[in-house]
Amino acid sequence: MLNEFYDFIAKKINSFFQTAAADGTLLKGESFCLKLDNEEMVTEVDNALEELATSNKSKGEYVFQCGDGTLYKTYTLKLIDDEVIIAAQINGMTNDFLCATLRNAANEQQKPLLMISANLIDSAKSGSRDMSARGMPFYAENLMTEIRQMVNDSTQLTNTEKRILSFELTRRDTDVFSDKASIYEYKDLLAIMSSGKIEVDNFPGFRLFAVDGKVEYQTYSNNQIDKEIKNNNELFEMIDRSIRYGNIEVDLSRVFENRFIDRIESAHKSEGENWSRLFTYAELIAAKEKFLDKIGNPLKIDNENILFYGDMPLNVLNADENLLIRNEGSQTAKKRNKNFIVFNSEHYSKIHMQVTCNAKILNSGISADDTTYTKEGKDIIFEFDRDGVSFHKLEIKDITNDITYLFKICIIDISAEYMYGTVKHNFTIDYKKNKKNSRIKLAGITANLIFNKNAEKLISCQLEDNEIYSCMYGERLLIYSSDEELSNFGSGINIDINFAGIVVPFVLFPDEAKSSEIIGRKILRDKLSSKKSFEFDDDAILSDSQEFYAKAYLLRELRIEQQFINGNIKAGVVRNFYTTEAVNVEKTDLDLSEELETAYTEMLAAFKNGKTIPTLAYLGGELLDSVKKYLRAFENMFAGLSDGENLTTQQENALLLGTIEVGRNTDEILFTPFHPLNLKYQLALLEENGIEYATDIVLDRLNSINLLPYIQRSKRIFKASDQLYSEEWKYYAPVENKKYRGSRRYVPKLVEEKISEFITHFRYIFEDINNKTVRINLINMGDCSEVFIGLTQFFIHVINKNADVDKLVRFELHIYTDDIRGNAFSNLREYSTLKEFLSEQKLAVQAGTSMNSLEGILSKNVACYFHKDNGKNYEYAHISFYEMESEITSEQATMNQIETGISLDGILSGIPSSKYGHKYRTGYGIKYAAKTELVGMASLYNALMQVESSGNPYQSGTSISTQIDEKAEDKMEYIYGNSNWVVFVDPKVDLDFFSEKEAKSDLLIIHYSDQYTSSSGYDAITVTRKSQQYSMVIQEYLKIKGVEADVDDVHRIINLFNAVNGDWLLRLVSSKKGSKDSTFSREKISIVAAIKFMLAFLKHKDIVWVPVSLEEMLRVSGGVGLSKDEGVLSAKNLGFEKGPTSDDLLFIGLDKSGDTPKIYLYPTEVKTGNNEVAVIKKAFEQASATAEGLHAAFNPGGEIMDTILYKVNRNFLMQMLVISCKKMQVYHVDDSQNWDEVLDTYREAILNERYFMSENIQELLGKGAVLSFRKGLMSRRTSFKEDAINFIEMPERDEFGLILKEVAEIYEDIHSKRDSEFLLFDECIVDNLTGDLSKLSVSALDEKTTLNDTEQDVDNTYISSGTSNDGKKMSGTTPDPELNSNPEPNPKSEPEDEEDGMNILFGLNEQNGQSVIWRPNDTTQLFHTNTGIIGTMGTGKTQFTKSLITQLYREQIHNVDGKGLGILIFDYKGDYNESKTDFVNATNATILKPYHLPFNPLALVKSSVFKPLLPTHTANAFKDTLSKVYNLGPKQQATLLQCIMDAYTVSGINPGNPATWDEEAPTFDQVYQRYANDEEIKKGDSLAAALDKLHMFQVFEANPSNTKSLFEILSGVVVIDLSGYDADIQSLIVAITLDLFYSQMQAAGSSKMDGNYRQLTKMILVDEADNFMREGFPSLKKILKEGREFGVGTILSTQFLKHFGSGEDDYSKYILTWVVHNVSDLKNSDVDFVFKTEAKSQENQVLFNAIKSLEKHHSIVKMGNGKPVYVKDKAFWELYKEFN
Repeated sequence: MLNEFYDFIAKKINSFFQTAAADGTLLKGESFCLKLDNEEMVTEVDNALEELATSNKSKGEYVFQCGDGTLYKTYTLKLIDDEVIIAAQINGMTNDFLCATLRNAANEQQKPLLMISANLIDSAKSGSRDMSARGMPFYAENLMTEIRQMVNDSTQLTNTEKRILSFELTRRDTDVFSDKASIYEYKDLLAIMSSGKIEVDNFPGFRLFAVDGKVEYQTYSNNQIDKEIKNNNELFEMIDRSIRYGNIEVDLSRVFENRFIDRIESAHKSEGENWSRLFTYAELIAAKEKFLDKIGNPLKIDNENILFYGDMPLNVLNADENLLIRNEGSQTAKKRNKNFIVFNSEHYSKIHMQVTCNAKILNSGISADDTTYTKEGKDIIFEFDRDGVSFHKLEIKDITNDITYLFKICIIDISAEYMYGTVKHNFTIDYKKNKKNSRIKLAGITANLIFNKNAEKLISCQLEDNEIYSCMYGERLLIYSSDEELSNFGSGINIDINFAGIVVPFVLFPDEAKSSEIIGRKILRDKLSSKKSFEFDDDAILSDSQEFYAKAYLLRELRIEQQFINGNIKAGVVRNFYTTEAVNVEKTDLDLSEELETAYTEMLAAFKNGKTIPTLAYLGGELLDSVKKYLRAFENMFAGLSDGENLTTQQENALLLGTIEVGRNTDEILFTPFHPLNLKYQLALLEENGIEYATDIVLDRLNSINLLPYIQRSKRIFKASDQLYSEEWKYYAPVENKKYRGSRRYVPKLVEEKISEFITHFRYIFEDINNKTVRINLINMGDCSEVFIGLTQFFIHVINKNADVDKLVRFELHIYTDDIRGNAFSNLREYSTLKEFLSEQKLAVQAGTSMNSLEGILSKNVACYFHKDNGKNYEYAHISFYEMESEITSEQATMNQIETGISLDGILSGIPSSKYGHKYRTGYGIKYAAKTELVGMASLYNALMQVESSGNPYQSGTSISTQIDEKAEDKMEYIYGNSNWVVFVDPKVDLDFFSEKEAKSDLLIIHYSDQYTSSSGYDAITVTRKSQQYSMVIQEYLKIKGVEADVDDVHRIINLFNAVNGDWLLRLVSSKKGSKDSTFSREKISIVAAIKFMLAFLKHKDIVWVPVSLEEMLRVSGGVGLSKDEGVLSAKNLGFEKGPTSDDLLFIGLDKSGDTPKIYLYPTEVKTGNNEVAVIKKAFEQASATAEGLHAAFNPGGEIMDTILYKVNRNFLMQMLVISCKKMQVYHVDDSQNWDEVLDTYREAILNERYFMSENIQELLGKGAVLSFRKGLMSRRTSFKEDAINFIEMPERDEFGLILKEVAEIYEDIHSKRDSEFLLFDECIVDNLTGDLSKLSVSALDEKTTLNDTEQDVDNTYISSGTSNDGKKMSGTTPDPELNSNPEPNPKSEPEDEEDGMNILFGLNEQNGQSVIWRPNDTTQLFHTNTGIIGTMGTGKTQFTKSLITQLYREQIHNVDGKGLGILIFDYKGDYNESKTDFVNATNATILKPYHLPFNPLALVKSSVFKPLLPTHTANAFKDTLSKVYNLGPKQQATLLQCIMDAYTVSGINPGNPATWDEEAPTFDQVYQRYANDEEIKKGDSLAAALDKLHMFQVFEANPSNTKSLFEILSGVVVIDLSGYDADIQSLIVAITLDLFYSQMQAAGSSKMDGNYRQLTKMILVDEADNFMREGFPSLKKILKEGREFGVGTILSTQFLKHFGSGEDDYSKYILTWVVHNVSDLKNSDVDFVFKTEAKSQENQVLFNAIKSLEKHHSIVKMGNGKPVYVKDKAFWELYKEFN
């Protein structure tokens, strides 16, 4: 292999000299040197060059006679008119001969000389041209470039091999440890180029596993190949790192099976460093996938998988008779810990336990104490020998998935009757290693403990500890005590009971809970997934051997259900429902038909027989039959009812079945689970699959509450309220009862967010104008309890972030209500009442955050005023919260004319508000609902409730509905006029209502939040009449970009914003106020153009495409009612919250070409600007990951598709499709599109799963799109890149050129140009597609053609053209003024996301590969920016620090208000001076030497706070600093101080007269002259030595006119180069400079705060800070301690943690950010004070060991209170390379 390498070098040498001779650049007598690695290499190159010269017939001869008469012979390389002497230092040739004798001889003879040596001395290099220097043939970068070119041009290498070599070249280029100057480094690459093949032996050097480059990946794109190579390298590094530094068995146990890990270990032992040659990459991937397949089948052992039998498998011990199994809890982990009591009543000599496992368990995964076991396939059979009573402990472990099942078993040779009922629900096995000490543990025992309950003869004994009791056959043992005695015993009462010769040991724990709480949601999930009922016994909820309890509200409901069954109650009345736990139902007798009466009674009996109640019951077997019979009987009651008929008494009574009236005046009506509609709904739920996998938010929607939104009782209308305990109860309250207004679970969150948004949006009101009061109106908001909670939560969150209660915003509330006493805010009047209310609501501030109580804070900061609501007179408010009044319409509404809120055949339901004539109606509708039995019964009930007992005739198809009170519309006008923002809570209208008013006035929707629970459901809609500010911001922004837009244009843009995302407009305006060209602004403005373009591009006669904001769908921004963690379509609940998903657009397509509609999902990522390589690559990753996430969430295939979770996910997506489509229509986004295809024709189909989710369209369009508006592009083009993503490239002019065009215009423009590089989708046939991506022509993302187009910059050409294509006026220049969208000062918005402010990349998190970002502006991450950087010499500390400083300098444009940052560096070692050109170039650093420093240490710095005798203080500070450095005595200090004060006097400065302080201050030189010329001062002491030295070195500028303020000098990076100076000079300069810095910092005043972001003003870096910290100068500590307020941070870099000191000089307490590299002299106590670990803890030891073993450029970072992060540093050399 090496022959080719030596031939390459020879050819390069020959080529170089032949070319130089031909060009005339080769000088006579010039000498050259080539350094190689060793003498062998020198010999081989010499031979290869000689052979080449011989074959080329260019070999000559050179003979030199030495001084001793011997002859030295070598060959020459003949050139044109010359020849080069080739001298190889071999065979003992000395350096003197080569570098002196021979070189001099060649020079004398005017012959060029090439010296080839492995050991060249410096004189040879300095006097010769180095063949490895820049511009020479073996210069490293040239070699790399040449090899790259050879790779690209090779005809022998396959594309796979080329990509592998390209990867290796890049890796070597970035490897800081490789010797790039050594030619030997490239030997393998050059050999490959010569042979045309990558050999297996090459791969270890490439840090890769072997790949057959001639065969593998031949059909892959470049991007796919690169991904495989990258994954290969990461796998190699991971395994290699584990072999070298880790525990291979532990590290690889989550990647490979144990057998494969053994193979790797064996390979390493046998092959050493060459271990990887024994594996191919394909082999490793196969092993990894095999392991993952196992992980995909984790061990699961349910009770049904466990079988106990006697001597033979036929002798089964049944669970209900001879076996008790009890899990230790209901959580997944606790379910794996199982307790067993086996009753061996037949006295089998052996008991067997057969465990059927779903995965094969290794012997090492089984622990069986002294029990024997055998394995049959996946079954494990344990065998227990019998001996009266025995205890056993077994463990079965799935090592692959780290899952362990623990079985604790007690086998007793007695009948189960003795103790079955006594211990069933409260036993566990208290197993001890010494089995004699094991016992059966009984928890929560009461005063009476009974064994053998069914025996006749009673034996009573008092409970005593350590007592033995006897219980024989026929005896009932009662062990009694009092509650007081039990409490005295405490826990752990040991008793033994002799059951006819078998003594069973027990331990009693009376004070330990035997049950856990259960809530309605869990009941529903567990009973449906297990297909078993819970039992209800004396308030205990029992399931198998588990016991649960329910709390107050749910327990009350369960007790009532029990009363219904026991008392055969059909309907009843409860007088005191909420005031007592012991609710008594007064039975209401109902006259029913015999069929219905019988069926109802039989159903109650079935519940009783099953020992259960409806909420707890699984409807199966006898119970299911009885419920079906009951429902048939109910439906038969109304089967013959015709329109126009009146209801009979029995029919009216049937409507009362299962209902309860609450209160003496029917304050509420409750529908119990016995109600026919609930039971019908439960039958429908039985048909659903996968209930156990449903998320909590899905389960909360599985109820029938909105199938009957209104009911009538005694001519009063009641409305369903949002209160759920059991999932099967319904609560109805009178519609006129205002208590329940605003009573929505999302209202507290809504109120808090709206207040926060308003304060952020109008910050100038609350900061610049210093108005600290927010005025709020609450109108028609019921008892305001949820508003109160939301306001309180606002205070809690603010206080928890910043405990300064004096700076809290105050609130003035005006509440419009008729019921002051019942209003939650009336609690503010009484301190004790307020405290009690807050306690009930569990509202409190975090302990330790505030000295003030929450009730005290609220009392001080919230003022309330109550008013009668006359509909006209309202106080002015910043925000008005308003729930529209509604009235019961006298007109009957037809169900089939009201848009339905029902979907999934009735499983999901909502209450829609839709336009009915010219009014908005809210009620039950079936327009677009599926016709199912459940919907049929719901429709029947709604029609019957329209009549009820009113005596009116029955009319099928009609229902009760409400509409907005006519007075409400007039009232709104007054509210608009007296409010800045009006927030409509639970509006009974949709966006149409407001959009119509937008056309008539200046009303503007600025924000809305969707519930997505119905076809039209909004949590809140926020509107304003103060719309000018919003319009002006957009208008001004477009004007800057060259687009003249009038008011109508702007309103159309606003409409498009609102049509896609309810949050964008508000955020856009807020971001514009903070920056004249913020990222958010441009991205979202560009999305307007992107939406319009994509609608035109995707337009197709068979498909309706609807754009949806992915950000809104995934709740990235956090919707009001459904936060990002709670939303059904949240990233978390969809399962793709991690990774680079897109947050731009999703186009949902409805394909109507077939009999059944198809739904397509097409994610689109939009990019704008320069769009560099990294940006576009990330965009492709985002689009691809989103496509995969959408596939997994909605269309994964297989049985899982039909589970309730996926059906609900898809349904909410379809709800979103309908809502978004409606907004497209309302806002006239594209009037050429027929939106009614979605809204009407196919609506029923898409809401009820009558469609296919299809990916077939990918055959034409790819998986998704990246749309790039890019500078320098002349025309549009499409192509498929990177994982079949459609790359749509657009000229930047389109970004603003399309924004005012109609979709139809853009469509015509696309088709009229018919660019050959642009896909015309409308001309594609979409029938019979298969989704075959191989039909696409996918190409690699080519950096040159894609990203570096050098076509002319079209921006100016476009902008200066005078008019756009549509005739709109365009400005000819692009001014950049500050926007002024408001007559008031412009506040900056809250930073939108983590990219706001300065972002410093510390490096990569070694755990997950993510970037570790330090955000110095963000006070939520760090309270201050003081940073400690520690590391022994050579660990990469300086490289890290340089990188940090460089990034701070380059990121200052993102500082708050874009303020420039001054960075002062004290450089002790010369690491930052002009010799380091890379650093100086990267930072434009100013280098100052300790010579004539241009600032005056005696300058007077006046601050805003007056300081008397300022000159005296300044002089004294200078005196103290000098004294500390030179250890001056008291007399010397007095002399120095007097000289300084005399100098001030001479300069006209009087300490007592502030008017003189503006005079020019004296310099140090003037002080020195005073001292030197004063003959009375004794010289020759330490003061003289100090002053003489300072004067001699001329450290400070002597002429005061040439000095500046230190802060004025500190602009950008300023380095004071202290290297090479004496330590005392260094310390003095730093100390004096910091004194001056501190005084000027205080004078500058506090830095600006923008929300949570603080403006940085100055940063100080003290490199090798130990030189200075040990001196204990006070200014440094004061800057560290106080700098935060002034926007000042300090970075201290040193070698050891101990340098930060202790006691009074403990600098560590001022540090929040620590960056710790390898520290050689490390103590455990050092780890404690940096990482706040406990002494001698495991965490301390882990960190101690980790720090000691850190490699170069690796560190452990701790930011604030965060956990330590292991980081691979972003070194400066790496950063600098990226810049160049």
